[in-house]
Amino acid sequence: MKAHSSAVALLTITPLVHSFCTQFALRPQHTTGIVSFNSPTILDAISKEQIGVIDGSNFNTLDLFSAAEGNSSAKGNSFDGEKIGIVKLIVGTLNDENPKDRIIGIVANPDEVMDDETVSIRSGGANDMLLYKDSIASVPITVSDEDAISTSFAALTGVHCAYHDPIRKDDNVVTGIGGGEDSFKLSKNDKVHEKVKRKVIVLGGGEYAIFMTDSLASLGGDVTQITTNKSVKPRNQLNVSISPPGIGDEEFSFSSVMNFDVLVDSLSDEAKLGEASCRGLADDNAGEVCSSAVIKLLQKQNRCKRYISTVTLSQKKVQDDGIIWGRSKAIKFGKDVVDKVSNSRSLCSSSSIAPPKKFGEKTLQPLLNAGIVYKSKSKEEVFTQGWNVQDFWEQVSWPRDADGGNIRFGFPVVADLDSLEEDNDEREEEESRMISAPPTLVSDAQVPKISRDELAGKDNPYVLDIKGLKDLNHEILGPKKDCIIFLSASYCRTCRYLAPQYTKLARKYADAGNDITFAKSNASGKIGKEVSRALGVDAVPAFCFFKAGRRYGSVVSVSRMPSKKLDAALNLLVSGADWDKPMINSLK
Repeated sequence: MKAHSSAVALLTITPLVHSFCTQFALRPQHTTGIVSFNSPTILDAISKEQIGVIDGSNFNTLDLFSAAEGNSSAKGNSFDGEKIGIVKLIVGTLNDENPKDRIIGIVANPDEVMDDETVSIRSGGANDMLLYKDSIASVPITVSDEDAISTSFAALTGVHCAYHDPIRKDDNVVTGIGGGEDSFKLSKNDKVHEKVKRKVIVLGGGEYAIFMTDSLASLGGDVTQITTNKSVKPRNQLNVSISPPGIGDEEFSFSSVMNFDVLVDSLSDEAKLGEASCRGLADDNAGEVCSSAVIKLLQKQNRCKRYISTVTLSQKKVQDDGIIWGRSKAIKFGKDVVDKVSNSRSLCSSSSIAPPKKFGEKTLQPLLNAGIVYKSKSKEEVFTQGWNVQDFWEQVSWPRDADGGNIRFGFPVVADLDSLEEDNDEREEEESRMISAPPTLVSDAQVPKISRDELAGKDNPYVLDIKGLKDLNHEILGPKKDCIIFLSASYCRTCRYLAPQYTKLARKYADAGNDITFAKSNASGKIGKEVSRALGVDAVPAFCFFKAGRRYGSVVSVSRMPSKKLDAALNLLVSGADWDKPMINSLK
């Protein structure tokens, strides 16, 4: 597998000025290939050390993840009213039978860690250096020191915190997620989990988004990368799908047709900093409620358990103030951070934020072994997280939903912030007022007596029930079926009359051996409204047609069955002929 070459999209490298951070030599000792150490361990030499500054949503996510794991040490630093984290990484050479063996790890602050969290690296008479046990991985011979460090830094939030669950103190940890040896929690009432792929959405088409996508897929995730960048191509060696925000020929929003466990956003942040419930990292007993209506909809409708944003403070400054004014602010912020860190002996001597538990073992080591690295060409000792023009233009040019104000297309539209709390009956009543009666609808007095539906309340073997755009995409569009869909609503008396007649028609076609799928969908309620809007239906009853999974003809509305108009439309669908709108409209 080829390593990913990067134009340093995540890491904007800033030169180090007046650094107190110096390298030093260490004496040799043996280690195993699985990176397990007897403390203290003696290295031959430190071949590379690097200071990294993590900030913005990236830091916030890592901080919340660390708190969820019960880590009370190394909580970051304050700078210019913002929280930042200092990560010091080293690569050391081992002196065993193979002198090229190397390890990478994150340096810990000896005043803020417990003894069982670290490994002591002896420096030949000088004070020992402590490395977090959970950060250590061996570096393959094919990976350079610089690439190992940039990969470790890049994988902390957008990969590890996205794919793995926090390991809490009282968790019963078993293995199995992703089909490999991943760790996941087992609650007191659970039985052993089956191995299940974690479904992940990554938003963005930049180099960092590509790295996160491929890393998550390599760890075992079922990953879809959503981007407007048409130059991003599928990587066939990994389980990765590439898609624009609109899915399929009908361009349904990705959130309306897909369920997923995790969403990683490299372009923006829909959550407020500090809200663990929005990230999916809150304690189950904390009672915290996410204030973001968009994320609450993702959690409810798409079963999204975690929302991760990797937006940096520099990115946010450029997004907020524009590329002209924001660019200079981002550059100044990065320079000021580097100056503060590089001129402080205490800041550059160790890390101010701890790595997640088992980061080296479960994330970094598999990535390095697979050759998935985030390449960096920098030779400097301090880097900050920056911004790049490609991500900026993708964010500002991302299409917006016409019904959702400034909400990016693909995310669920929040028409009413209280909509999630409404009672279903009240919501249906509201929706019923929004769907007008069709022009051909006769009065209730003219509607024949509603016949008894023998299949009411039972599974209907002749009519497929479509519950939302996800079902439509999965059952009709994806399999490219020929289909007729009956859109109705519970308050529509004409619809209730047509329902048993529609079942009889479906049974007639099934008995005749016609390969036409008869389906129905409720056009009321929030999910029903999404279906009716997508199909261009503003009145019920209505019938829509698909041929080979693509829209066929126009919407047909009838008030009685049997219907010459409906029969003619179905005959055209079965025969494969072109839609004949004048003929259909001439019939009653």
